[in-house]
Amino acid sequence: MRSPGYLTLVWTKGGESVARRPLVWFTVCWVLGSSAAAGLASPGTYLAGAAVFTLLLALTLMRQAPWQLAAACFAAFALAAGQRMWADARNVTGLPAELVAAQEAVPMGSLKYPAEITGVIAEPPEVDGDLVQMVVKVEAVKLASTQQQELHGERMQLQVRLAKESELAVAATWRRGQRVNAAGELAAPAAATNFGGFDYRRYLNSQRIHWLFSADGAAALTTSAGPRYSAAALLKGMDAAREALGKRMDALFPGIQAGYMKGLVIGITDDLDPTVYRQFAQLGLTHILAISGLHVAVFLYVLGGLLRLLRMTRERMLLLL
Repeated sequence: MRSPGYLTLVWTKGGESVARRPLVWFTVCWVLGSSAAAGLASPGTYLAGAAVFTLLLALTLMRQAPWQLAAACFAAFALAAGQRMWADARNVTGLPAELVAAQEAVPMGSLKYPAEITGVIAEPPEVDGDLVQMVVKVEAVKLASTQQQELHGERMQLQVRLAKESELAVAATWRRGQRVNAAGELAAPAAATNFGGFDYRRYLNSQRIHWLFSADGAAALTTSAGPRYSAAALLKGMDAAREALGKRMDALFPGIQAGYMKGLVIGITDDLDPTVYRQFAQLGLTHILAISGLHVAVFLYVLGGLLRLLRMTRERMLLLL
């Protein structure tokens, strides 16, 4: 039989453990707020907030947590939920009427809009056989039935079906940060057709993409130099450095080892031998070849070496990185 003094000690220690880990509880409430806003409708998010408030109030009244910590945790929940709801409210297209019509068309994907777009390539183009995909920040779109509309950088998934093998050389010149003009068709992404199936529309919506723009042949695209001072231009330089490192590894390592090392060190899997990749997949180790903490560590190591050459102290380097 436990004595009342022992139970009081355990109760007090429990309260102290909560107070001793304020950052952990603050983080937990922040994650809960963001998750609630992402997975629930607005009424559900408000109910979740009321439940968190009630729980924190109970902990405070039972002296299991100081009121300052409870207030900070509830503020974390509210701020995270509010930020996510605000971001979702802004995740809309500049062509709302056309999008609703395209999404409700039967059969799915049957309604397409002939259009021309102008924008900037926001991510490195990916070549898969005769299909090239890239994300474009569209500045303006002209539908066949309307005048040109300004979209102010709305993200669209651009898919180019190459007409012949020689166009691969043209596609290889497309880079992030270039300005692009394309003629093709706008369509809404396909939603899941089976219960529990992959919902491509929802996935792209989470990437703030509402439209697929398809073009036939490399001739449907014209590219030119993009803005010099932009995030895409800065990342274009990083892409070039990454390609240079890949070429250096091609020179250092023979055969399939070059493709393996490029995937392991800098995350380039285009040249990885299919058999080797299949073996990684069978062992459940493909995450090693994806962009992960290992690649971030390599980047920080190189950046740290450059900062040491500039005579930066260790303390300032850690603060900067």
